[in-house]
Amino acid sequence: MGELEAKDKHGPGTHTPLGRARTSAPHPGGAGGRRRAARAFGKLARRLLQTLRGARRRREQRQRRESAEAEDDEGGFKRPPGSDRGQAGGGSGGGGVRLGSGALSPTPTASSGDPRPLTPGAQGLKNHGNTCFLNAVVQCLSHTELLAAFLLLALPDPPSPARAGSKAATGEVTRHLAALLRALWTLEYTPQLSADFKNVVSKYGAQFRGNAQHDALEFLLWLLDRMHEDLCSVSFNQKLKLSGKPPSGQEENSTSGNAQATVQPPKGQSFVQNHFQAQYRSSLTCPHCRKQSNTFDPFLCISLPIPLRQTRPLNVTLVFQSKSQRFVRIGLAVPLFSTVSKLREMVAEEGKISPDQVILVELNQSGFHCSFSDDEDLNSIAEGDNIYAFQAPLSFRRGSSSRISGCPQSLPSSPNSAEPEGQRLVHNGAMSSEFLHHGGGGKILLLVCNLAGTGQQAVRFGPPLLMREDRAMSWEQLQQCIMGKMRYLMRREAQVQASGSLFQVRVVGGSSLCSYLSPQDRRPLYHPAVDRALQFGGPGGPVHVKLVVEWDLTTKECLFGNIQEEVVEDAESVRMKQQLHQQQHSCTLSECFQLYTKEEQVPLDEGKGGL
Repeated sequence: MGELEAKDKHGPGTHTPLGRARTSAPHPGGAGGRRRAARAFGKLARRLLQTLRGARRRREQRQRRESAEAEDDEGGFKRPPGSDRGQAGGGSGGGGVRLGSGALSPTPTASSGDPRPLTPGAQGLKNHGNTCFLNAVVQCLSHTELLAAFLLLALPDPPSPARAGSKAATGEVTRHLAALLRALWTLEYTPQLSADFKNVVSKYGAQFRGNAQHDALEFLLWLLDRMHEDLCSVSFNQKLKLSGKPPSGQEENSTSGNAQATVQPPKGQSFVQNHFQAQYRSSLTCPHCRKQSNTFDPFLCISLPIPLRQTRPLNVTLVFQSKSQRFVRIGLAVPLFSTVSKLREMVAEEGKISPDQVILVELNQSGFHCSFSDDEDLNSIAEGDNIYAFQAPLSFRRGSSSRISGCPQSLPSSPNSAEPEGQRLVHNGAMSSEFLHHGGGGKILLLVCNLAGTGQQAVRFGPPLLMREDRAMSWEQLQQCIMGKMRYLMRREAQVQASGSLFQVRVVGGSSLCSYLSPQDRRPLYHPAVDRALQFGGPGGPVHVKLVVEWDLTTKECLFGNIQEEVVEDAESVRMKQQLHQQQHSCTLSECFQLYTKEEQVPLDEGKGGL
C-alpha cells in the first residue's frame, strides 16, 4: 500500500480556517518497491495452494504408512475404509479432501449429505463465547491476499505447549494466527485452533480476556500492532530467516530472491508496516492569503463512512382543476433533509405549474388535518400520510394583485364517469370563463370536504372540493354553492328542501366550539375563525380556508346514499419509487473515500488562529 495521502476533517493540534481545500495523491516515495513486492507476493499467492498440496500429500503418505503398520499389529482386524484419516473442519462425518493434478478438490462430508464441495478458505469459525469480533477480523485477514500468503508461507509453526515459556514463544500471537489461517486454507480447521488463538490473545492483551464482546476495529488495530512487534523482534526474525526460504521443489531463482527479500524487511520495519501503514494528510487552506498547511499522521487503518440513501418515497395525490376533475397519485423521491418548499417545487415540476399555485394539505378519513407551509420540516410528513396537492389559478397566487386567493374551477366530474384510457390531465393553469368574467376581487379560496356525523365518529365521504366564492355571500348562498358542487353526487330521487339548514360548517384550525359558522350571520365567511385562518397561514402557496361540512347521518343517507370517496388513479411513478427504495442500497469503495475526503467549510470562529 505504501504511504497514502488522505485528508482529515481536523488536523491534530491545529485550527482549521474557512475554505479548506483538500487533495489526495499517492506518496511518491517507495512506489517501485511496493510494486515489486506486490508482484512477488502475487506469485507466492499463486503458489500457495500448490505448496500446501505438496505438504498435505506427504503428510497423507506418512499417515497411510503408519496406518498400514498399525493394521499389521492388529492381528488382521482392519479398520473400515475411509476411517484412517482425520476429517476436515474437525467434524465427525466421513468426508475428506481429494487431491489431484489440479487445485484442491474437496469432497462433501458423508454425514452432512450436502452435495456442495468444500472451498479452501471459505469456512466458519466457532464462537468461543462472544468472539464475533475476533472471528470477523480473522476472516478479513485470511482473505487479504498478501498478508495470507506471507503468514502461510513464511512463518514457522506455533510453539508447542512444553516450550511456550521459552524463547521459542517469541511471536506467539503471530504464529498462532498463521496456524489458524493455514488450517482454514487446508480444510483442517478445528475449534481447538481458534480457542488456542483466543487464549494467546488473552495472554498478551488483557483487555480481551474473558467472554465479553469487544469492538472489531479496536481488536484489528491491536492485532496489527502486535504482529508488527513480533515481526520486528530479533529472535523471531532469526527464525523467520530460516523459514523464509522457498519451499522445496521450487526452482525459480528470481522469484525466490524476491520472496526472501520481501520476507526480510529493513531493520526496524516489518511486513505489517510496509503494507498497512500510510500517511494521513490534513490539508488546510486560508481563504485570505491562500496559504496551505499540511499535517501528516501515520495510521494502520481508517474507518470509512458509508453513503446513505438521501431520499425516501412519498406519494402525493394531485388535484388539477380542469373541465373534468381527476385525482392522480404520483410517487416522488423526496430528500431526507429538506423543507416543504422542496416538495412544493417537485409537485409543481410534475404538474408543469408554478409552485405558487400548489396548495399542500393532509386529508384523511376524519377530514382535513393541516396545511403545510414552506418553512416546515419535510420530515413532519410521514411516508403513509395522505397528502393532497390542489392547483390554484395564476391570478390568485401569493404576491399577486389580489391579496386573497381564489379558485374558479368548474364542477368536478363524477368518480364513476369513464374517460378514455391514457387521457392526460389539462393542468396548464387555464381558468374557467366564470373566473375570467368575474375576476378575482373580493373572492376567497375554500377547500371543502364532507363528513357524515359529528365528532370523532365522523367519516369523510365524497371528493374534496376547491371553491372560489365571494366572501360577502350569505348563508343561503354558501349552502347553495356547496349543494351545486355536489349535485352530481346526489341520488336521482332525492329532494332538497328550499329553506332551512342542511348541514353545519366548521372552520378547520380553531377550537371546536368557536369555529362553526352561524346560519344567522349575514356574512358567515367574515367569521373571526375565517380571519384567523387567513392571517396565520404560513409562507408558500395561495392563502386559503379549510371548511368541513358536517352532515346528519339521516340527511346524508337520504340525499347521497352509500357514496364512497374519490377515485384516485395511481401513476407509474408510485410503483417505480417504491421498488427503487425497497432495493438494497449499494455504494462503491471510491464513493466511501470521496465522502471521507470531502472538502468542508469550517466556521470562522474555528479558524481565528490562522495557519
